[in-house]
Amino acid sequence: MTPSRPRQRVVLLDAFGELDDVAEPLAGLPVEVVRAKRVPSGPGVVALLPGPRTKLTAEQVAALPDLRVVAVTAIGYDHIPVQEIAAAGAWVTTSAGYCTDEVAEHTLAFVLGLLRKVTVLDRSVRQGRWDVLAARPRTAAGSVLGVVGFGRIGQAVADRAAALGMRVAAYAPKGPDDAFEERAVERHDSLTALLAAADVVSLHLPLTPATEGIIDADALAAMKPGAYLVNVSRGGLVDHRALADALRSGHLAGAALDVLPTEPPPPGEPLLALPDVIVNPHAAWYSPEARRRPFRMAAAYVADVLSGREPAGAIARPRPASRAGKDLR
Repeated sequence: MTPSRPRQRVVLLDAFGELDDVAEPLAGLPVEVVRAKRVPSGPGVVALLPGPRTKLTAEQVAALPDLRVVAVTAIGYDHIPVQEIAAAGAWVTTSAGYCTDEVAEHTLAFVLGLLRKVTVLDRSVRQGRWDVLAARPRTAAGSVLGVVGFGRIGQAVADRAAALGMRVAAYAPKGPDDAFEERAVERHDSLTALLAAADVVSLHLPLTPATEGIIDADALAAMKPGAYLVNVSRGGLVDHRALADALRSGHLAGAALDVLPTEPPPPGEPLLALPDVIVNPHAAWYSPEARRRPFRMAAAYVADVLSGREPAGAIARPRPASRAGKDLR
């Protein structure tokens, strides 16, 4: 008697997601959508949907012989062994673009909050002062916003900043020329030159070996005295000890951070004690709509792969063709 083939499973590994949002784009395919707290192993698993907090290892990938696609329910993928997955014959996709508007808006909220000293003045009033000179706000119009990284979100931030009358410059060595030209954004080929020119520096980069710690003590020293730093990307882009030093010394006027190297921050995190620092709990991506969007996108990419189509969100294609080309319909 021939043993029955294990049922094909699509495994959601992100606690924020709803199974219905994953199941809907997969309707009509012979798969079961299940949720798991841990990465499974063994046959039958054709797709994984890991969230940003689910670290996936090469050993776990090797233990999934039927894996056809890893559809990350986030933009970043520094927690995913992309090359090992591709070598195992599976696609890798991300949900890039699912929260572009939300992150761009949050970035501008940070920029305006820093320039206009919103939190500093609020804190002053709560301490019993009613003094317009308790802080010295600056105008956004005419200020220079330096954007580091010029993909979807960086461009969306530039569009919004320009509408406020800000001058926008950007550093993105591999960015397409037309993205700069369409927006009249000044292009810098040197990160140091951009940092020296900007009143506010905003980071919009993935975390990779090349970008980890890109804003280190030297980069912070290169920034204009009295400038601000905004990071809504990944905490690992910034040397936070050096940032705390730059803030304590007065070289930088403030910072707004939606991401930290360790989330949530450990007790005694020095940046939380500094008055000119805004810290949010990795919330720039969030809206009720954006909470559902990445799961629908990821599931749609899974449906593409299982139906023999190339997924639009692919960042890596399978090297062996044996798994990815099979149609499950």
